[in-house]
Amino acid sequence: MEKLLERFRKFKLRERLLLSIAMIVFLYLGIDKIANTPFFKSINETKERLDTQKKLLKKYHLFAINKKKYEARLSELGQYYTNLESKFFTEETEELASAKLQEMINNLAKNNGLVVARSTAMKKDVLYKKPYLVALSINIEINDLDSTQKIQKFLYDIEYNSDKLLFIDSLKIKTLGLDVIKGATFSSNLTAIASIGKKL
Repeated sequence: MEKLLERFRKFKLRERLLLSIAMIVFLYLGIDKIANTPFFKSINETKERLDTQKKLLKKYHLFAINKKKYEARLSELGQYYTNLESKFFTEETEELASAKLQEMINNLAKNNGLVVARSTAMKKDVLYKKPYLVALSINIEINDLDSTQKIQKFLYDIEYNSDKLLFIDSLKIKTLGLDVIKGATFSSNLTAIASIGKKL
């Protein structure tokens, strides 16, 4: 240490002054790096965290104020779902639900004096996992139509069925020759929603 002080004294006044200023600057930068920067960074992080918590608190406060309104809306939606659920096909498997849909369409056709010549199960789209809801689709074909009124009544019964939700996705009517309806073929894709109790 004494040797350093001796060397320091040998420097000219101007050099000693510049060296002292340099040491003070380095000392300041060191203290700033070690103490000030982490301190201010910590203050900024704390401020940001507090701002976020204030926003969350405000949001939760609004929820708390409107709790009854949300509970009433949730109850309405629960009731709506319960009413709607009775219009779903409820079966153990997708295959059973699809068979039920085909049976129902066959019965609606029979009630309107029509015979389903072909009924084919199509794709199944998963709508929701819990509860497990799927959209079932089938394609039906009715041959040798002899009346537009029968097909109109059949389509009406599908769309406005009070037991289950049924949707007509597409329909085609092919006629033979010049006769508009006699001997025509009707084909359609139908969709229904099924609640599956057990997924195999």
